[in-house]
Amino acid sequence: MSHMPAGQPRAEQIAGTYRTLPRRATMAEVHPLLMAIIIMMPNHQGWGLYSADVYDMASGGPLGYFDIAFDPPTHRACGYYSAVGSSIVMRSPRWFQCAGDINDAMRTFHALLREAGHVH
Repeated sequence: MSHMPAGQPRAEQIAGTYRTLPRRATMAEVHPLLMAIIIMMPNHQGWGLYSADVYDMASGGPLGYFDIAFDPPTHRACGYYSAVGSSIVMRSPRWFQCAGDINDAMRTFHALLREAGHVH
């Protein structure tokens, strides 16, 4: 019988996804569908572009990455989730509102993707 310290989850209890902290990205680094939408926006130079890697909690394996364009004054954001490999998860970027900064935008986008069943 293995001895697990109280409060430590067992491997079978660890499920879902986690993401890294958002990092600044350039237009060339974000998904082309997101880039195409943002470049058509007036004043797109004022938008911040960010990426975060997404991993599986149980295995620690990479699942993909979130790309988000965020407009701080309006709290408007547009995000795209790219999966590792060739599977297409989203047909187009998703617009959403969020309160706060880019960390709040990442949390909101992650929650929207969980609700849609794209991530766990």
